[in-house]
Amino acid sequence: MQKIITFTLLWLLIVNIFGLAVLNRFNLNPDTSQWWLNPSEVYQTQGWNMSSIHSRWDSKWYESIAGEGYHLIPNNILSNIVFFPLYPLLMKSLSFFLLGDMVLSGWILSMVFLILGVVFLYKLIKEFHKEIDPFRAIFLMLIFPTAFFFNAVYTESLFLFLSVAAFYYSFKKKYLISAAFGFLSSITRITGIFLIIPLFWEYCKEFGKKGIFKKEFYYLFLIPLGTLGFFTYHFLKFGNFFLFLEVERNWGRAFDFGRDVPAVNFTNPAIVNYSFDVLCVIFAVTMSVIVLKKLRTSYGIYMFTTILVALSTGTMMSIERYILILFPIFIYAASIKNELTKNAWVLISTLLLAIDITLFVNNYWAG
Repeated sequence: MQKIITFTLLWLLIVNIFGLAVLNRFNLNPDTSQWWLNPSEVYQTQGWNMSSIHSRWDSKWYESIAGEGYHLIPNNILSNIVFFPLYPLLMKSLSFFLLGDMVLSGWILSMVFLILGVVFLYKLIKEFHKEIDPFRAIFLMLIFPTAFFFNAVYTESLFLFLSVAAFYYSFKKKYLISAAFGFLSSITRITGIFLIIPLFWEYCKEFGKKGIFKKEFYYLFLIPLGTLGFFTYHFLKFGNFFLFLEVERNWGRAFDFGRDVPAVNFTNPAIVNYSFDVLCVIFAVTMSVIVLKKLRTSYGIYMFTTILVALSTGTMMSIERYILILFPIFIYAASIKNELTKNAWVLISTLLLAIDITLFVNNYWAG
């Protein structure tokens, strides 16, 4: 365990020094990889403030919720309604001890939850996948191309911790604790509500049909209450229970497979970006099938539901971040024996991670 925590701290040190270096080394023109990017608003901002490099893109929305609460802007304008409340609530709470610095609060929280997520993933693999090296699985996760988001003012590390803990306690048959972590997951991001499906599978595998007569069965219904509570808040404050879904449309996300295609522009950065999105979808679906067959059915269900939710919005945007929290990928990857495959995975992943860090800190779209 100490080795894992030490490695995670070392990883944090390395990627942050690297991020600060590539921010100040390059003089870059504004990004053109997305059709909606406005060069007059999104551009490189150099400086030596370490915490500031973790606040990009969606970070600003979490900071606005933590600082000012939720607000609805009419006439199809973007608003922070679509961002779930647990992470910004924790940011707000911690900021009282940090002179109101929301960015520093978010960064510290992300690092803490990354360490907690790594600890629980280590425990899960050690206890339930004894044939797999937990250190290698965590190493592969931390060199995944979008792993820098674990360290940014984003919800990735919090959701990793909560979802892994939910699975861990389900495997240990501590269903109330598992459901509690599932509940917290469902007020962290929309995919959290769907944890009820793989955890229900695990429960049924243990108890079968007779399980519905046990009190533990009803613990599972705690999980969706987080999301339903968030929607109820929308109803009480704004008068619309389904406001989240409506505002998602303003963000270019709605229940519509394949709508992304007409929105592609054909600059060179856009072609590379879109190609990478497609490859990530293929990779994620392939890994889901493999995990379903070779690890646990519940893992495969979790992965497929997460991918389907992401793609059902009609865009592949941010698919790389959705894949990042699919921890069963890294459990399986750690079991690969072929040396060529292992080395190729590490090389490709590390190179792409370096690119993604460079993009993110320089205000380029990185997922």
